[in-house]
Amino acid sequence: MKVLLVDDEPLTTESLERYMDWELLGVSNVRSAANGVEALELMRDFVPDIIVSDVRMPRMNGIEFATQAREAFPKIKLIFLSGYSDKEYLKSAIHLKAINYVEKPVKLEELTAAIRESISQLIAEQSNQTLTQFAIHERILNMLVNESVPQAQLRLKFGAHFPAFLDQPVRAMAIQLSHPSDAKLVITDEQQTVLIHQTQQIINDLNNSERFIGFVHNDTLILLVNAQPIHADTFKTLARQLLYSFNQQYGDSLAFSIGIGTPNLQPNQLKEACLSAIFAVKSSFYFGTGLVFSEPPTLSGTDPNNSIEVLYNEFRQALRDDQEPETLVLIDRLTTDMRTLRDPEISRVKNVYFRLLMILHEFALEKGLSVTDPHQEEKFIWKEVGEMTTLQCLQDYVVGNVQAVFSQFKEHNAVNARVSTIVHYIKNHYADADLTTKTIADNTFLSQNYMCALFKKETSKTINEYITEVRLEKAKQLLKNRQLKLYEIAHAIGFTDPNYFSSMFKKAVGLTPSQYRDKR
Repeated sequence: MKVLLVDDEPLTTESLERYMDWELLGVSNVRSAANGVEALELMRDFVPDIIVSDVRMPRMNGIEFATQAREAFPKIKLIFLSGYSDKEYLKSAIHLKAINYVEKPVKLEELTAAIRESISQLIAEQSNQTLTQFAIHERILNMLVNESVPQAQLRLKFGAHFPAFLDQPVRAMAIQLSHPSDAKLVITDEQQTVLIHQTQQIINDLNNSERFIGFVHNDTLILLVNAQPIHADTFKTLARQLLYSFNQQYGDSLAFSIGIGTPNLQPNQLKEACLSAIFAVKSSFYFGTGLVFSEPPTLSGTDPNNSIEVLYNEFRQALRDDQEPETLVLIDRLTTDMRTLRDPEISRVKNVYFRLLMILHEFALEKGLSVTDPHQEEKFIWKEVGEMTTLQCLQDYVVGNVQAVFSQFKEHNAVNARVSTIVHYIKNHYADADLTTKTIADNTFLSQNYMCALFKKETSKTINEYITEVRLEKAKQLLKNRQLKLYEIAHAIGFTDPNYFSSMFKKAVGLTPSQYRDKR
């Protein structure tokens, strides 16, 4: 913040410059002038945020000076220093909407309060102006990228808000957000606004380059700048600085990747600039998050369709031959090939892994390992696959499903592979008093609602009923050992309250634990 003091009494301006705690107020520059004429001359090179002016001065009084200053710089805040006799005179200045009037002799605490109020108003106004500007920028970027509105039409629609750098080369950067554990990304409007402000703050060292910033998808933030004053290496350095800053602040909750678009595109290629950055960041699908990419994935090699059909047949045959290692080798080989191929159509890659999962599901049905509705299963699998943001996560997901199916196949268990995984987890953790459907869902990689519905459908029991059943069966075994106290047995099977354990046992068995032990 900058402040201009205007008073014909040198003692007043010198005292204020020396004794006001400007640094504490956030004021970085304070200048002074002896009258309105001198102040206007000074303002040719020094534009203050706040003017503190005496009312009565020679050559040009404070009201005349403030009127001319406001005409030139409407956003300046005014504080008048006035004597008791100036009050009637100040009525003529109502139209200036001065922030405050401080009586002479000036008390530092009164002037400090007035300046604080001025600064608060300035910050609020700047914030509102910035939010409005960002909203317009974001709308323009979305119309460019998502709605394919011609630039000429945008120029007519938004006028002065359209990029002021249309006579210079342009370049874009795409910042892609994802969840560190590949879970579904949820980001609020407030979080988006904070990220936009942080990006703006970090790039303020880009000299006088013009920039547009805005989200074009829920997970993609676009930065569009005029590239003329920015060297290519500087642009990459900026991307790394952004990545480092975001990782430091959001490392546990958000993952970031940055794509740098094609350099030196012409001013009439704003859409191409944005899309080239979006395509570049797609490389994170193949190589993981936390990196800066300057080139998009490009399809290399021959048409893979024939070889993929061969892979499907080999995968199907390996399942039927009970060759788990061979199926895993095939999946690993596919991932290596896909990473080499780097198909820019990510959905096409996901479809390949989806097909493998559907072949696996068909095999499970043939072996009686799944009795879920095939249509519902297909929708669920496609939803899971669609939300994955990296190739490695896709591979891990398919491998996990293959291992689960083979595990059930080896045990000749007709229960659906997912249900068996739930059962296995419960049998290994029934003694945990904190065992809940949420902890089971988190550790079996299923959504809680889907898991509960699936288990109920397959077993005709709720998960909580099954947990109780497992615990009580274990209690029957432990009751054979007469050295164990009832409260010890209760704690050993996950009950914190022995009385509740006894009540549940009697309800299920028809006898109290003591009666059951006596009958054995």
